[in-house]
Amino acid sequence: MDLNQILKEELEKIKPSKEYISSIKSKADEVVKKLSQSNITAIIGGSLAKGTLVKSTQKQDIDIFLVFEDESQIKKLGEKLKKIKLNGRVKTIHGSRDYFQIEKDNLTLELVPVLKDTDPKFAENVTDISLNHVKYITSKIKKNPEISDEILLSKHFFKANKIYGAESYIKGFSGYSLEVLTIYFGSFINLLKNLPKKYFIDPEKLFKNEAEANREINTSKLTGPILLIDPTYKYRNISAGLGKETFEKFKILSKEFLKRPSKDFFTIKQVDFEKLKSLSLSKKARLLSLDLSTDRQEGNIAGTKMKKLLDFFIRELNRKGQEVLISEFEYSNTGKNAKAYIIVKENSEILVKGPPVKMNEAVKFFRKDKTNTFEKRGIIYSKEKITVEEILNHVQKTESDMGARIKLSS
Repeated sequence: MDLNQILKEELEKIKPSKEYISSIKSKADEVVKKLSQSNITAIIGGSLAKGTLVKSTQKQDIDIFLVFEDESQIKKLGEKLKKIKLNGRVKTIHGSRDYFQIEKDNLTLELVPVLKDTDPKFAENVTDISLNHVKYITSKIKKNPEISDEILLSKHFFKANKIYGAESYIKGFSGYSLEVLTIYFGSFINLLKNLPKKYFIDPEKLFKNEAEANREINTSKLTGPILLIDPTYKYRNISAGLGKETFEKFKILSKEFLKRPSKDFFTIKQVDFEKLKSLSLSKKARLLSLDLSTDRQEGNIAGTKMKKLLDFFIRELNRKGQEVLISEFEYSNTGKNAKAYIIVKENSEILVKGPPVKMNEAVKFFRKDKTNTFEKRGIIYSKEKITVEEILNHVQKTESDMGARIKLSS
C-alpha cells in the first residue's frame, strides 16, 4: 500500500472528532469546576490542552494540573480532596510528589499538583514545568496547525511498537519528547528518517553547540543515547530516561517501515506464544514462560520492580553460560502481575575459571567441594553441572530484596 494512503487511514483512526474532544472536555470541566468551588486552581493540561490527544479505544488519560503557591499547600491536598464530591473514588499515586486519579466513565483523570509560576531552574519536581510545556507546544501548533496530525502519527507509531512511555520499565520516548521531536523535524516521516542519525537536538538553539551543552548540563542527564534540549529550559535533557535498547529498537523499526511501509507497524501486537514456541524449536532452544508479581504500587513502581527482577534473571542465565536469544516482558501498567517469555539455549555443563595455579591457598579453596578440576595455561578450571531451574532458584532467593517475585508458569 502507498505510504501516504497508510498515513491517511491511520490518522483517520486516531484523530479525535470535535464531538469526541467536546465530550471528554465537558467531563474534565466538571471536575475543574468542583475543584475551583473549593478554592483549588485547576487547569486542564497534557495532550488534551495541547491538541495532541490520540483517540483511544481504552481509557483515556487526561491531566488536570492543580496549581498551588507553595509545597505546604500540596501536602494538605490529599485530605482536602476527600471532602470534595468528585463523583468517583480518588486514588493516591505515590511518587516524588503524590498525585491523584479519578476513574470517570471512559476516562482516567489525573490530578497533578504543581507550584505556580515556577522558574525551571528552581523546580524540584519536573511536573512544575509542565504548564510551560503546554504553552510551548500550543504556540507551535498555532503557527503550524498541520503539525498536530504529524504528532498524532508519531505517538501512534511509538505506542504500537512499545517504545512509548517514560516509565522506568519501558525507558521509552515520553509524549512531550515526541511532540518536540516531531515539531523540530517537521513531520512524522522526517522524524523517522533523521532521528536515527542525529544525537544532539537543540530546537530553540539555546546552546552554541553540543560541546557547550555537554559542559553545562548535569552529567547524570547525559547518559542516554540522545541529548534533546528542553525548549523551555536549556539545562534539561528531555530524553534522559530513554534507554539505549529502546533507541536501537526504534532505529530498526524506522528503517523497516520506511523501506516497506505497512499498516502492521501501527498495530499493537501481543506476544505470540505459538510463534515463540516455533522459534525456540527452530533454534533448538527452550522457551520459558514466567509469571512475575509484586506487592508494590501498581503502575511504574510495580512494572519497574518486576522488570528489574526479570533483567537480573537474564543476566544470571548469561553469566552461568546459558545463551538468551529473545526476551519479552508484558505489563499493562495496571495491576501487580506481569508475564515474561525467554528463549534460551541451555548448556548443562559450564566451564568455571579459577585462580592461577601458583596461588596455592586460592587454588585449595577453589578445589573445595569440586571433583572435576583441571589446569590449562597456568589457570585452574572446573566443570560444573547447571540447570535453568537452579539458576532460577538462586534468583528467587533475592526476591524479598528486589520487591518482586518470579516463577515458571505451570
